[in-house]
Amino acid sequence: MDQFQQPIRVRMAPSPTGFLHIGGARTALFNYLFARHMGGTFVLRIEDTDRERSEKKYEEAILQDLRWLGLDWDEGPERHGSYGPYYQTQRLSIYAGYLNQLHHQQKTYACYCSPHELEAERQELLKRKKTPRYMGKCRSLTDQEKKKFEQEGRSPVIRFKVDESKVIEFDDLIRGKVQVDPKNIGDFVIAKGDGMPLYNFAAAIDDTEMKISHVIRGEEHLSNTPRQLLILKALNLKAPLYAHVSIILAPDRSKLSKRHGATSLGEYQKLGYLPEALFNYLALLGWNPGDEREVMTSAEIIREFTIEKMTKSPAIFDVQKLSWMNGIYIRNANISELSQNIKPFLEEAGFSVSEKDPVLIEKIVEGVRGNLEHLNQIGNYADIFFDEKFKLEEDAKKHLKDNQEVATEILEALLRLLEKYDHMDVKAYETIQEELKKTVKAKGKLLFLTQRAALTGKLKGPEMVFICTTLPVASLKKRLQTVLTALS
Repeated sequence: MDQFQQPIRVRMAPSPTGFLHIGGARTALFNYLFARHMGGTFVLRIEDTDRERSEKKYEEAILQDLRWLGLDWDEGPERHGSYGPYYQTQRLSIYAGYLNQLHHQQKTYACYCSPHELEAERQELLKRKKTPRYMGKCRSLTDQEKKKFEQEGRSPVIRFKVDESKVIEFDDLIRGKVQVDPKNIGDFVIAKGDGMPLYNFAAAIDDTEMKISHVIRGEEHLSNTPRQLLILKALNLKAPLYAHVSIILAPDRSKLSKRHGATSLGEYQKLGYLPEALFNYLALLGWNPGDEREVMTSAEIIREFTIEKMTKSPAIFDVQKLSWMNGIYIRNANISELSQNIKPFLEEAGFSVSEKDPVLIEKIVEGVRGNLEHLNQIGNYADIFFDEKFKLEEDAKKHLKDNQEVATEILEALLRLLEKYDHMDVKAYETIQEELKKTVKAKGKLLFLTQRAALTGKLKGPEMVFICTTLPVASLKKRLQTVLTALS
């Protein structure tokens, strides 16, 4: 395809006015996948011209979240490239040159309309069932009229003159041919009076200056594309190719909101989602490999990814399906790496892990990870393995009290048998169980539940052989002594 006969350069251009959310993360991912599949360059550009709302903490969070997701950029902050600087506030002289060029071509003009006047015009157009747009009131102001407005304290903005005689056309790589009537656009603002560029102007200039070949972005930017094409055409600059990916909706097909999981990437990290799972899931929101596969490695996704396989129909973000996929990644993760990742969640849940044997932590994680859909659930399953959290639940306490005499016999016999062991393995566990059956009167369920109640504080949980071979023998003896004291 001829659109690929050039150096492939794509970009992610977040504004540091907030945290990176699901939609922005997916856009970054699609650009990354396309660049890696095509052997191209993935550029990160910080669009920080909104000085009032831009904050360093948001920029740092965005960079951290992209790294966590595994999206390493080739050019941008902390990555030297030939087309920098990569912060828009460091590119103001570039914009000024192009703005001056448009001024000399008489493609722009100063607009002094107040917000109140603009809103009144908008409401009037809506009342007449017309598309809201700027009607060009300030297009032909005289110098005297401009002076008068400035004496009134009005600050102008710079508008771009739209030629309404020619339909705007472009080929979207996902949606096909797009046609826009320029009469529905109106003269739009490209800069503040002091020359600070607004989004459409700065983005268009940066894309051509940075040799961006493909702009892959969300459907919500579809209305920006005609404006950017008009700017580039007026400056005789080459436009990139555009691909507008599908909108993301909630499972009920309503607008995605926080209640549906539309939160920041950092929040998913805090909840204990694995980056590999989120990478996999986001890739499937608006793209598919052409078959029924859902769980795929990043290498597989990169190998399979093409724009032709992207869909224009809305993508459905289902946090339950994401959790299901995350559970699969937890079960398949390298146990050593997973244990390291899970330690902060254990500590947050109130468990002391710093002094625990790493081998013990790995055994605990191995035993319970089948129950987890995200790592912050570990506290619900790990308490039986930590002596400081050990306590008898009411049903376990009732079982022991109701069978006090037999329970005492069982637990005393078990304690004596444990004295022979420094550590427990499966063979030792089975030997002890055989000895108990010979030693005590109780059999079957009573024998089994009494041990479970005394050693875990619960009547339900993981297999007892796993618990007894995971916990140190000292912990098993300590718990038996505690329960026997309570029964005496």
